[in-house]
Formats: sequence, C-alpha cells, structure tokens
Amino acid sequence: MSKYQAQRSKGIKFLFKFDEVAPDLLHIYARHLTMPRDAIAAFFEGKTDWNEQFKRFETCSESHCLYWFWLEKDKTVMVVSCFKV
Repeated sequence: MSKYQAQRSKGIKFLFKFDEVAPDLLHIYARHLTMPRDAIAAFFEGKTDWNEQFKRFETCSESHCLYWFWLEKDKTVMVVSCFKV
C-alpha cells in the first residue's frame, strides 16, 4: 500500500507519494532532490501544458518542472514528479 504526504496551499491539497525504494523519503526528494515547496511553487508560478500521451499536466517554472494530475478538480493535486530544470 502506498503512503502519501499531504500539504495544502491556497486552498489546494497536494499529495506527494513516498518512494518505493527509499520508503522514508518522498519520491520527488529520493529521485530528484526536490521538496514539496518546490513543486507547489512551480504549480502556482509556472506555465502548464497537457501531455496527452501520459495523461498529465506538465508545469514548468524558471527553476522546476512539475508533472501532476487532478484527483479532484480544483481541490486535490496528485504530484507525479518534480525536478530541477
């Protein structure tokens, strides 16, 4: 069973999955050394495009790219990945 950490910002809940290989670390940190604050900042500051092939949004700011999708429209974001550009 997967574990998640939830954080809220500006009325939106962001879900971050813990890594399967390093279960004490969030996936985005274990794989890319990024933090939830990086992902949340990218979400609000970046430019968003829809990736039809992978059925996800891709939002890039000046410093990070965030891959994500809505679990509940305008309320809950599932973070797929976040990495430095």
